[in-house]
Amino acid sequence: MDKNKLPTNEKVEDWDKEIDGSEINEEITEPPINEILKGETTQGNHNSEEQQQTSTNGFVRVEKENSFKQPTIIHIIDGEKGGCGKSFFCRTFIEYCNSIAYDVAIVDADTSNKDIAKIYPSVEVAFFSDDEKLASEADKIFDLAFEKSVLVNLPAQVYSNVTDWIERNDLVNLGKDNSIKFIKWFVCMGGVDSVNFFLKSLDDLGDDIIHVFVRNQGLCDDWQYINQMPEFQSAVSDYNFVIMDFPKFPFWERNMIDRLGITFDMAIAHPELKVVPKQRVKNFLKLAYASLAATELIQ
Repeated sequence: MDKNKLPTNEKVEDWDKEIDGSEINEEITEPPINEILKGETTQGNHNSEEQQQTSTNGFVRVEKENSFKQPTIIHIIDGEKGGCGKSFFCRTFIEYCNSIAYDVAIVDADTSNKDIAKIYPSVEVAFFSDDEKLASEADKIFDLAFEKSVLVNLPAQVYSNVTDWIERNDLVNLGKDNSIKFIKWFVCMGGVDSVNFFLKSLDDLGDDIIHVFVRNQGLCDDWQYINQMPEFQSAVSDYNFVIMDFPKFPFWERNMIDRLGITFDMAIAHPELKVVPKQRVKNFLKLAYASLAATELIQ
């Protein structure tokens, strides 16, 4: 892969009308990568024979093959380290999905903080455990993907449990059989150890699921050193992943929104935020929405 042509999301679109609540009448052309994500909408022969799927813990699930199931995606928000901005990125992701009418089930797997569940309604709760007796607690994530795409907000330090859940249950191949794909959005704070966690995820799962390297500009605004890391350059050559920039959000507005426990849309209409702070929220959303749209992974 040519390192000078590394995929980034520098494309910027006009989101002013969308953020202000008015409609966007531009026709959206489905990007090529979406064809890869969607895959075939029919699997195998078109009959109603039942399939039995057995997990390693002996649980047998009997399901009828659905040849007409729409393709769905399990979006995993990862970062492994605490404080890298996973929850804030997840909140932005949710509101972007709302803005484009992308129907997604929300799962908050951070059972200690539940940042997402506190703000948004109808949030499912799941958790990943290394206890075999509790291993099935994460299965609801995959079950939800039979109905719609799923967004999962992970806590810190669950990488091994999540990877084990995917590999032990052969979920990549099980997903292919049921038109379900995985995308991991890895939020990085710019530190070498944070990047190394991303590289490990690529080594473990990079050939099986799409990875997005999310550069959190609010925690690091100079990524030149990371780009020059020999390990990172090797990953660019060995794997096909996407790089996106997550814009910096002003601290005053962020603290205010966190204190009030409100969404970005609610902040734009909230009386405690005056005209200029509201405009800064709009500016952030414009940049963030453009970055997410440029990945061409959410349609």
